[in-house]
Amino acid sequence: MAWSCGIVGLPNAGKSTLFKALTALDVTIESYPFSTIDPNKAVVPLPDQRLEALAELCKSEKVTPATIEIFDVAGLVEGASRGEGLGNQFLGHLRDVDLLIHVVGKFEESSDDILTPRSRLDIVNLELNLADLEVLSKRRQKLEPKLKSGEKAAQKELNLLFRLEEHLNQGLPLRDLNLSEDDFNILSELPLLTLKEIVYVYNLSENDFLDPDTSFFPANSPVIPMCASLEAELADLSPEERKPFMEAYGLQGSRNEALLQACYEHLNLATFYTVKGNEARAWVIPANIRAVEAAGKIHSDMADGFINVEAINWQVLLQEGSLASARDKGACRVEGRDYPVKDGDVLFFRFRD
Repeated sequence: MAWSCGIVGLPNAGKSTLFKALTALDVTIESYPFSTIDPNKAVVPLPDQRLEALAELCKSEKVTPATIEIFDVAGLVEGASRGEGLGNQFLGHLRDVDLLIHVVGKFEESSDDILTPRSRLDIVNLELNLADLEVLSKRRQKLEPKLKSGEKAAQKELNLLFRLEEHLNQGLPLRDLNLSEDDFNILSELPLLTLKEIVYVYNLSENDFLDPDTSFFPANSPVIPMCASLEAELADLSPEERKPFMEAYGLQGSRNEALLQACYEHLNLATFYTVKGNEARAWVIPANIRAVEAAGKIHSDMADGFINVEAINWQVLLQEGSLASARDKGACRVEGRDYPVKDGDVLFFRFRD
């Protein structure tokens, strides 16, 4: 499964620096609005010690990790929903991502900068709300002919749209609403930004990122405090060079990896593994999807001709020492098409060609 995150925030919040830290790519980083006009895009491999251990056990020559697509778009400004700055040009780039990474910057403010981190947070969230209100308004206009003809489905959708608009007008994101599966089906074609999950990055200076006050962030979304410029510097170092720097700054682990893990968990994803020939590979899927759907993520022919799947937890396979030993001891299970795939499963699919 390909999944993606879009980085959003005010100009100079550190979005492009974070992008560079996550992707180790050279991107334009300037201290003025709109240095990023066209979106930067990168496919980033996800660190996975489980995959490395499986590859070593199976002596796989090729190791293919799961990946995430990351988009960095132009900085948002107040009034973007009305066309200020680059307006909806950049909002369009975020419509199809699975999750938003909202970067809130806090640095040594100059005397003419009166915006607090809370103010910066609120500006972006307000503009996202206003953008969604515009989407809902346009949808209501398209429903009018159907309403006049008395379509019940159109009236049901209109009632839902009014409920969403009322929530947004209170300054609240749509992700906080308790929506039913039927509601999500109705909204599936609407590019609503505040319906997406969100992870916040609190981008601070090297002196105060370890234990900042994050109480002003929404309580139901993860917050990753970090110094993006430091993470970008660390990303350019080898693991041996990186270790003493991390110790000097009191870092127990990479904040980049903590961010990617937070995105992964907040999207309720799982990873399964395949070992075939000389390749060990990780596949990211929605948690608990059926085995036949997981097979389809690899190739549609595997889903069409699905027979069964042999499954074993990655740790059990490592403990047994080999697939042959695991099979001999009955540690591998043969499951049908409706088996809910678990995080950490190693799967061997059988299917008709």
